[in-house]
Amino acid sequence: MTTLRDVAKATGFSATTVSRALRGFDDVTEETRRRIEEVARALNYRPHQVARKLVTGRSGMVGLILAEPPKAFEHGHFFELVAGLSMAFSARGLDFVLHVGDGTDTLATHERLVARGALDGFVVTFPVADDPRIEMLLARDYPFVVHGHHRGDARYAYFDDDNRDVSEQAVDVLAAAGHRRVALIAGPAIWPSVAARLEGFHAAMARWQLPVDPSLIVHGDTSAAHGVEACHSLLAPGRDRPTAVICCNSLVAAGVYETARRRGLSVPRDLAVVAHDDVLPQVRTDALDPPLTVTRLALRDAAEPLADLLVRRIAGEPVSTLQVTRKAELVERNSVSRLRD
Repeated sequence: MTTLRDVAKATGFSATTVSRALRGFDDVTEETRRRIEEVARALNYRPHQVARKLVTGRSGMVGLILAEPPKAFEHGHFFELVAGLSMAFSARGLDFVLHVGDGTDTLATHERLVARGALDGFVVTFPVADDPRIEMLLARDYPFVVHGHHRGDARYAYFDDDNRDVSEQAVDVLAAAGHRRVALIAGPAIWPSVAARLEGFHAAMARWQLPVDPSLIVHGDTSAAHGVEACHSLLAPGRDRPTAVICCNSLVAAGVYETARRRGLSVPRDLAVVAHDDVLPQVRTDALDPPLTVTRLALRDAAEPLADLLVRRIAGEPVSTLQVTRKAELVERNSVSRLRD
């Protein structure tokens, strides 16, 4: 490991001068600072975390705390997001820490790290209604950014998808094709993203003057297995089945395709399907048979803006300037066709 003395020896300056240059003191000339920084980078010098914290009051580390390990179906897209966050923070000179709990009290972990001042800030994922993590961090005035947010809650920094618009686009595609009986296979009801998608679903159905049957709205996780189970329920013998299904993601849609095939139904002739697509590594939506119509957003693309927003929040920028929502792109393929009379 390269030490401060190694940098001093390579530059010909004293260890004190090197230290003050790398810590930003203004008694070091700009030319000297640039020379020392160039050599430090070439030698891959990293200041000791404890020493840096004593000088700056910051640890140079940020973290993501999970209550429990991701489920098997989440492994692919979870790795993409975490790898993206790690690279994004590294590019900004920060170390990214991942802490995975045992399914017990994740709030206690956040409180312990806040009390120790071990991290400069947090990334909060999968927020829920009245999220205790968010409330605690707000109460402590501790820097954090949320991947997602409650509509109308402007108290914190966040990066989110326009989930209401996601549902509205999906309904618009199906309604324009003549579908009136539309099902929605949604994620967990406690997620703000799901609440926003429900709002968009109801709003778009009302705009098209279409009835909403509550029995056609099914909540669960975001796995292909949930798609299979929900579709079995929606297509159960003896019930008035939907002619179209909106899926919360492409994994769920893959499960719907599988169930439709088992029941001898054709997509899109017997059942139209639209999904929100996070560009998940487990599913190629353009390779499904037929290719799937999606509202397209890449989950991995959230890493850079989340890192940027947290760094700016740590620097003291007000949350009002750190709230970003992105819209999905509609990609129309062959899983929706005009409903036959």
